[in-house]
Amino acid sequence: MENAIAQFTYLPSTKAERETFVQMCVDEITSGARNPLQLEIMLKNLEETVNAIRKHPEVKEAIQAEAEKFNEKTFKVFGCSVTKASRASYDFTHCQDSTWERLNSNKQSISEQLKDRENFLKAIKPGMSVADPDTGEIIYPPSWTSSEYLTIKLP
Repeated sequence: MENAIAQFTYLPSTKAERETFVQMCVDEITSGARNPLQLEIMLKNLEETVNAIRKHPEVKEAIQAEAEKFNEKTFKVFGCSVTKASRASYDFTHCQDSTWERLNSNKQSISEQLKDRENFLKAIKPGMSVADPDTGEIIYPPSWTSSEYLTIKLP
């Protein structure tokens, strides 16, 4: 594909076009004109392709360099508003702060205790009630919902 990016011009580029495109896809699926699993696989492939392009270091660098040509923090280009931003990320493990280390250790310990307790609560089946040995409170099983999904591994 010599002009790979040109392929994206076939996709919708405005909110109205996206809404129309989505509805057309929904209609094709619900009418039985297209196989829904085929669509799901196409979408997964497109999603992974877009993510790979966005994460590619050279592409990220080129995008940032192009944005730096604009002096404003927020600028308009190709009909869109683009805002330059930065994100700071801190690593506190090298601060040698005993208070932070203690609090972090407590946080990890509490997270483990909470997970253990949640596993205990999940083991209580509907219709069962269990008395807490320390407080005597009656403990009931947690409410839950489930949803079905597919995992797709592309070739």
